[in-house]
Amino acid sequence: MLPAAPNARLMLAGAVLVAAVLTWWLGPTWGLDLDLAAWQQNLLARQRQQPWLFGLGYFALFTVMAALAIPGCGLLSLAAGACFGWMGGTLLVLLASTAGATLSFLVARHWLRDAVQRRWGDRLAAVEAGIARDGVFYLVFLRLAPIIPFPLLNPLLGLSKMPTRRFVGASLLGMLAGSAVYVHAGCELARVGSLEGLVSPSVLSALALLVMLPWGLQRWARRATR
Repeated sequence: MLPAAPNARLMLAGAVLVAAVLTWWLGPTWGLDLDLAAWQQNLLARQRQQPWLFGLGYFALFTVMAALAIPGCGLLSLAAGACFGWMGGTLLVLLASTAGATLSFLVARHWLRDAVQRRWGDRLAAVEAGIARDGVFYLVFLRLAPIIPFPLLNPLLGLSKMPTRRFVGASLLGMLAGSAVYVHAGCELARVGSLEGLVSPSVLSALALLVMLPWGLQRWARRATR
């Protein structure tokens, strides 16, 4: 998101903060040797004790991780399915991921424009051309098909002429399908209690739709704008 040296320091500080919050929020059951059953029970117990604080903590944690592009949002999306159900989890993941993307977008636009321009300005012309050709559908397509990595896409769009409202709306639409699929996988994991839930027919069908959707949407958008 930022130039090399500041980016490294910020990412390190963010990773340490997120690890500390995860340890407090999820307890001792999360890690590389994750016990899914224990992890799920620990999450549900914490949610029952303080439901509003748990939900706000989840939203804040996901937003910060999305804004700084810290790995782990996929795991949090699975946790949303286990804790909040498919509808509630999808809404939380969608809003938090959009909020994080918007923070990155606004920081690049208003505070770090010169730094981002120096490092990634050579890619801006392609982004501007895509927006001019397909409008907001270009961003929706990029959200569904990550041709440009998430950490780079948001700051680049901050340098573009796209209005903030359009960025937020297109991000909500573009990340809806991915959020729903991840949360659905978390619901399946909570139901079966093992990683086998990720290869259920419903999850595989949703993943196939997620893969096919970007190209179908792009073709439709190009026909509609002719």
